[in-house]
Amino acid sequence: MIDRATLVILAGGASRRMGRPKHLLPTPRGTLVEYTVERLSPHFAETLLVGKPPLCCPAGVRAVEDVRPEQTPLVGIYSALLALDTPVGLVVGCDMPFVVPALARALVARSRGFDVVVPKLGGFYEPLLAVYRRSCIPAIEDSLAEGAFKITSIYPSLSVREVGEDVVRAIDPDLASLTNLNIPKQLALLARL
Repeated sequence: MIDRATLVILAGGASRRMGRPKHLLPTPRGTLVEYTVERLSPHFAETLLVGKPPLCCPAGVRAVEDVRPEQTPLVGIYSALLALDTPVGLVVGCDMPFVVPALARALVARSRGFDVVVPKLGGFYEPLLAVYRRSCIPAIEDSLAEGAFKITSIYPSLSVREVGEDVVRAIDPDLASLTNLNIPKQLALLARL
């Protein structure tokens, strides 16, 4: 278990393309959030489910309401960091059921001395499978005050450690961890569970 890190599951999106709350989607192993909690929570000191109420939390998971009305991942990260009982949180989108626990641990292990640890593949960041330290709070507040809601808008003012594709593939060769479910036809992927 990573005793100095929190698992943060973001569930605050509007789910317009899916048409219903993604964290409550049924899988062969319970709801999507229940499956994610079962798979990843044992590796962390605590688990937070972050979003707008009502949040249906599995046992042992703490609900954290978004502290601002904007339904953006950056607001979710900000809300989580304000509520953390540990120095860092590994942020995972609730629609990412295939995150490999070893990759989650590897990202956290690389966080010492950095505000953010984020995979970068093909020139693009994967900010919804990344580690954020509480030290990000002022940068997020500045970004939100300026009306900049993109997660990567905070990166230039922070100490960011990029994790390359070679490192990610060494742990997760198929990059399954980066799969997210956005539209109903992708629900067929849940048969993998």
